[in-house]
Amino acid sequence: MTVAVAFLQPGWADWEAGSVLALLRRELKVQIEIATPDGEPETSIGGVLAAADYRFDDPVLNDADVFILIGSDSWAEGENKAVSGLLRQAFADGKVVAGICAGTTALAHAGLFEGRKHTSNGQDWLTKTVTDYPGAEHYVDTPRAVSDGKVVSASGLAPVTFAAAVARLIAPEAEDAIAGYEAMFAREFAAT
Repeated sequence: MTVAVAFLQPGWADWEAGSVLALLRRELKVQIEIATPDGEPETSIGGVLAAADYRFDDPVLNDADVFILIGSDSWAEGENKAVSGLLRQAFADGKVVAGICAGTTALAHAGLFEGRKHTSNGQDWLTKTVTDYPGAEHYVDTPRAVSDGKVVSASGLAPVTFAAAVARLIAPEAEDAIAGYEAMFAREFAAT
């Protein structure tokens, strides 16, 4: 069974976690685990309290298949060395690593944008938050998630394309279900 770990900081963004975790768990039968900085429950922006399975520095996280960094203003406060090391190792092992909104700063700190296309909450915001990150010249200004190899990035306004991009890397054979998920949400924005 595929195991995905969602990294939740204090004030994690409900709408970013909800889209990707629901799609992975319901449609792809991915086992979802939660990591928080200290292994204690964390409250979302909307007041949802999420129980934690692990701390960010728990060695067992190395066994996961997918690493998802959910947005929170806390990511912008600086690099978490344990998370950076874990992400670099996961990437080196060919695992899926994904960040949305301020979670993209963790990918930038880990050097995972070097030589690959990526996006975030705006190029100016990302370069101000993570000065001199490697790969800044590969930034893509787009409202949708960006995948390059097994690295997925998105702004906080792209939770559905982020979820779909992560799902496509995990289960490309489930394209019909993934495309159906995207289409279901796109109906809200279709011309009437």
